Amino acid sequence: MPSLNLDSAPFEIFLIGDTGDISPVRPDPVLQTLCAHLDPSQPSAVVFLGDNIYPRGLPPKGNILRKNAENTLIRHHEALKDYQGKVIFIAGNHDWNKGRKDGYEYILRQEKYIQELFGGKNVFLPSNGCPGPAKVNIGDNITIVAIDTQWWLQKGLRPIGAQYGCRVNSEDDFFEQLEKILEENKHKHLLVLGHHPVYSYAIHGGRFKLKHHIFPLTLYDKDAWIPLPGIGSLLPLYRKFLGAREDMSHPRYRRLRSRLKEILGRYPNLIYAAGHEHNLQYICKNKNHFIVSGSGSKVKYVVQSGKYLRFGIKCKGFFKLRFEADGSVYLSAWSVDTTKVLAKGKVIYEEQII
Repeated sequence: MPSLNLDSAPFEIFLIGDTGDISPVRPDPVLQTLCAHLDPSQPSAVVFLGDNIYPRGLPPKGNILRKNAENTLIRHHEALKDYQGKVIFIAGNHDWNKGRKDGYEYILRQEKYIQELFGGKNVFLPSNGCPGPAKVNIGDNITIVAIDTQWWLQKGLRPIGAQYGCRVNSEDDFFEQLEKILEENKHKHLLVLGHHPVYSYAIHGGRFKLKHHIFPLTLYDKDAWIPLPGIGSLLPLYRKFLGAREDMSHPRYRRLRSRLKEILGRYPNLIYAAGHEHNLQYICKNKNHFIVSGSGSKVKYVVQSGKYLRFGIKCKGFFKLRFEADGSVYLSAWSVDTTKVLAKGKVIYEEQII
């Protein structure tokens, strides 16, 4: 277990994903709650886990969705404009224009726009629409590795190789570089960031409620209460066993998960943080810690119990990792206080995980 400098303050990392549906015209309660935790005297970092803009990333100028998309990113910057800590954005499937063939253009636009908002800082990782891995060292004891999981599921152009500014030349090279970084930093705390979860006890992981079999269209629109008993089961069963591209059962997603599970499992106490599912989950399996923090602006169903599920809840909020000076790590989940009494919100889960 790595130890931080005992003379230094603990380090905190805030994990929040799928914030792309915040109001483009007024301050957002979830971001306000998160910002209430940001103490200038406390070293910290804020990580946005993808799907930074709904519904389709940052379109070209002149597109009907462009203004709201710009305003959504501006709201993110306004929330953090006085923050002196580390800021990281990664990409999600919506940022790649929901996987459409022109998604590469969308991700490049978003990266450029975010960097301009943040004064030219390289806050969008990995760069250039590349798959990664991109390494960030936090002091001497924490290494963050950002990967673009949507790259694996994307249609159309998927940049790779030096001609696109990417550090890897093939899919196999990606996994080799990822393991090389983890091996070189195995004496540190390791935090891997990717939009898509490795494990999930929610819809993308093939977990459905009875209502999804009777009212299957509610999977896409919460108000689509059109009963389709019998035939309605085909949609959740398809997504559980065959999968849309955003589901774990999809062949490309399965390949990515398989290799990640193999590699991550070699590094005990590694933490993998994702968004994608619109809820909060903490899963502990094979001595790895899997965090799903995708309820920054939307919420959806998650099961309440599972073999490796330590915590799961459907509510807007975020997770916080606190790395103590003695090498221990605490995980806490925070939700908005709707009474507006507690600026920092309510702590709804806390546990020492390392």
